[in-house]
Amino acid sequence: MCADTSQPLLCANAVSMRHGDKHTLQSIDLTIDTGDSIGLLGLNGAGKSTLLKILSGANTSHTGSVSIAGLDLREQPIAARQQLGYAPDTPPVYAEFTVLEFLRFAGKLRRLKGKALTDGINNALELCQLGDVQNRVIGNLSHGYQQRVNLAQAVVHRPRLLILDEPTNGLDPAQLLDVRALLQNLEPQQATIFSSHQLAEVQANCKRVVLIDAGRKVLDLPMDQLTDENYSTFEIRLKQAANTQDFQHLPGFVAACSVNPRHWLLTTLSRENPAAGFNDTLTGRGVELLKITPVRNHLETLFSLLQIKSDKPPVGEPT
Repeated sequence: MCADTSQPLLCANAVSMRHGDKHTLQSIDLTIDTGDSIGLLGLNGAGKSTLLKILSGANTSHTGSVSIAGLDLREQPIAARQQLGYAPDTPPVYAEFTVLEFLRFAGKLRRLKGKALTDGINNALELCQLGDVQNRVIGNLSHGYQQRVNLAQAVVHRPRLLILDEPTNGLDPAQLLDVRALLQNLEPQQATIFSSHQLAEVQANCKRVVLIDAGRKVLDLPMDQLTDENYSTFEIRLKQAANTQDFQHLPGFVAACSVNPRHWLLTTLSRENPAAGFNDTLTGRGVELLKITPVRNHLETLFSLLQIKSDKPPVGEPT
């Protein structure tokens, strides 16, 4: 069955995953269109790799659905996965193969043959700057070059969606720049999901940020709403618990993300401190505003707050 180009390139609905009684992902929704470049952020253990394995078809979620270009990943796994390339956090390379042998093997797995296989290999070698080492044994290459081979196997069939799990992990500054150049040179009709816990890499490579914490999506915003001077962010402390709907009619509201039900970051179109307007609106919903503080860097502040929360022991345990 052919891919449906009228559908979102990727659509994930209510994706949940659990191990025993513990949820590692909880009702994640995510939509990606052609040309998107999404930075998937989260602290270690937040669920990033688990989510990417499900989106790539490497794992199956307990509930929810994933479609790639209109193709259901459960019902049409082969056709759906032909539309994507996946580079996991640990390079899935065969150490005894040469780079060229491994890319030929990866291309054949993607059902490439003849000229399409040759062109795909040559494109991957050029894009990932592997031409000088194509006849080297992978096991003798540095970690940085093995990461490039990992990326090359993910793009050998020119996928429409590229899923990268921590592709810059362990790279030196020069290698980081090489990966940035690679991502910037992808074809316009492609889309990428780039997982990292490094804010600088996401800001350098992505147009949109999705942040997950403890398996929940807590933020999904275009990068310009986090960095553009036309937007403002405020840290909000409340006396009572609130939900996203409580904020949607506040003056200049753009988005809200939760550290916990009484602690929020709000993005607005207003440069002025909106305390009075917020207080009036929230009071009408039975929520009392305790404190509102302007935030200079939304993403860094949210990341820091989530780190502080994760470092706190459960209630009742000693500090």
